Amino acid sequence: MAEFFSNPTVIWIAVAVAFAIIEAFTLGLTTIWFSGGALAAAVASMMGGGLLIQAIVFIVVSGLLLVFTRPIVKKHFNNKTIDTNVDAIVGSEGIAQTDLDTYETGQVKADGKVWSAVSSGEKIEKGSIVVIKQIKGVTLTVEKKEG
Repeated sequence: MAEFFSNPTVIWIAVAVAFAIIEAFTLGLTTIWFSGGALAAAVASMMGGGLLIQAIVFIVVSGLLLVFTRPIVKKHFNNKTIDTNVDAIVGSEGIAQTDLDTYETGQVKADGKVWSAVSSGEKIEKGSIVVIKQIKGVTLTVEKKEG
């Protein structure tokens, strides 16, 4: 058994499997690239490459996989982000609690809370329904809802 684990090819394959198992538990798309690098190092070992060559192959292949394929994979598999907290209210409606102007802070009630707010351009009168366009810090930028 000790001879089995003294073979660098077997060790690289074990490393590749270990990285794949870690990836299966974390699902963070972080260790799978190292699994590919370890498999490439195993191939280098089978071809008679020394330990330094194997290590270089592992680092280079892992780095290339990480740089060139991770963005593509993340785009296709982790593209569902859900806005939470304040980001979730952008695009929703609120009611002006005070008159609003571009340069003077007023108040808008949105999502059951009263927020500091400014108009994105035109003056908005108290009681008007507004649409939240963006949030800067704790201040909403709003527009009067048409119609």
